Amino acid sequence: MEAFSAFFARFSWRDALDILVVSVTIYELFKLMRGTRAMQMAAGVGVIVGLFYLSRWLHLQTVNWLIRNIVGYVVFAAIVLFQTDIRRALVHFGRTPFFGGMQKTQGIDDVIEDLGVAASVLASHRTGAIIAIEREVGL
Repeated sequence: MEAFSAFFARFSWRDALDILVVSVTIYELFKLMRGTRAMQMAAGVGVIVGLFYLSRWLHLQTVNWLIRNIVGYVVFAAIVLFQTDIRRALVHFGRTPFFGGMQKTQGIDDVIEDLGVAASVLASHRTGAIIAIEREVGL
């Protein structure tokens, strides 16, 4: 009981904020990864981490050396293989309420009206154009 009270005596609001930020980040990452290839990748990484610690505990030097040397290459391979998922995750975090005030979003009606005006002006000048409309995020 004394250790429990000593723990809370040292516990500050910064510790609570730290736990909250880490918890929300992990929750959002899992929510974002659900149903994607990244979830399978996370499970694979978990298995490799488990094998790493098991090989250290059982003193399996060759397995431990192999895992330590392969991990660097696996990180680069994961970045290349999951670049679309990584990009989607970064866009998702960029659209959080903390950054929502920095973005200017335009309603669909305004976009349609602007496209109509642009098409009318181009038609009056007899100028052709290709109009590309992005779905979610531009390159």
